[in-house]
Amino acid sequence: MEPVAIPQSIDDPIHILLWSADEIVPFMVSMLTGMLIDQFIPGLVLGFIAVKFYRRFRDNRPDGYTLHALYWLGLLPSRAQTIPNPYIRRFLP
Repeated sequence: MEPVAIPQSIDDPIHILLWSADEIVPFMVSMLTGMLIDQFIPGLVLGFIAVKFYRRFRDNRPDGYTLHALYWLGLLPSRAQTIPNPYIRRFLP
């Protein structure tokens, strides 16, 4: 029986250009903001800095931390029946 090579990056997130899908959000927000206020180059620089800080923030926390924080703050919209309102802190029977 021959050994089968298993790829090491099978569970990695989707990459767009240089960043993963969740890292591109701060870059795109700062770039688009720079375009709207006619400051494109400073927006790009701010985007690279934002990605650097976001990557440092994300690497020190478990997977899914950002989505959990967005849910806890009430910023993650969901129509699911099983996800309770994040602002309800105490459940009564």
